[in-house]
Amino acid sequence: MSCPELLRTQAYLDGELEGIAASEAERHIETCAECQQASADAAQLSDAIRSELATHPAPDALRAGIGAMLDEETAPRIVVPFKRRSFWYGALSGAGAMAAAASVAFLLILPPSAETLAQSITDDHTTAMASGHLIQIASSNHHVVKPWFAGKVDVSPPTPDFPDQNFTLTGGRVDQVAGSHAAVVVYKHGRHVIDLFVWPDKGSMLPGTATRHGYHSIFWKSGDLNFAAVSDTERRELEKFVALVRSQPE
Repeated sequence: MSCPELLRTQAYLDGELEGIAASEAERHIETCAECQQASADAAQLSDAIRSELATHPAPDALRAGIGAMLDEETAPRIVVPFKRRSFWYGALSGAGAMAAAASVAFLLILPPSAETLAQSITDDHTTAMASGHLIQIASSNHHVVKPWFAGKVDVSPPTPDFPDQNFTLTGGRVDQVAGSHAAVVVYKHGRHVIDLFVWPDKGSMLPGTATRHGYHSIFWKSGDLNFAAVSDTERRELEKFVALVRSQPE
């Protein structure tokens, strides 16, 4: 028997619920096997689309069509069958272009799976370190770092400093997480770097904790925001950092 809350679950996964409604939907998903499966199916499909787009980038004409539809906010939410061999076949003709554009736009706003999210956060952290683009605003003063994010991201991240505990604020940057611009607050801990990612909660199923290639990550939610701390420092040190951040008044 279909769960009567399935439509609300879908609205939550689409990022259409906020505040109390989003919290209620999230609590329901935690206790409903059918809605948990719906969430997992949506994440799996979203991951498949993201993987396909990475392998076969969309033609410029299709990208332009998607952008125009999103700008007008009139794109119908239509899902078409996923076919690997003919992903772009016929997508550039007539109504097919608009249907394909709407379908891709819809699928890309679905939240990624917890596993994909953990890998993405780790990749973003290591790429920033390797590229030398770890910091866009360099300062140990939270009165400088926090306002720098205004107008660049849709969140106001916490920027506390804990020098007495050897977690020193060094700056910040803007990155991408789950299709949203994320604020990344950067800290030094001895010889290690800790990235604190903050982005809007759109129904992502957070992994809690994860370890990828020696990098630890810890995820949590607070209000309408998602958080993730990632570093190659020891896990207990990262847990100490997260406890400090979470102890700060909102």
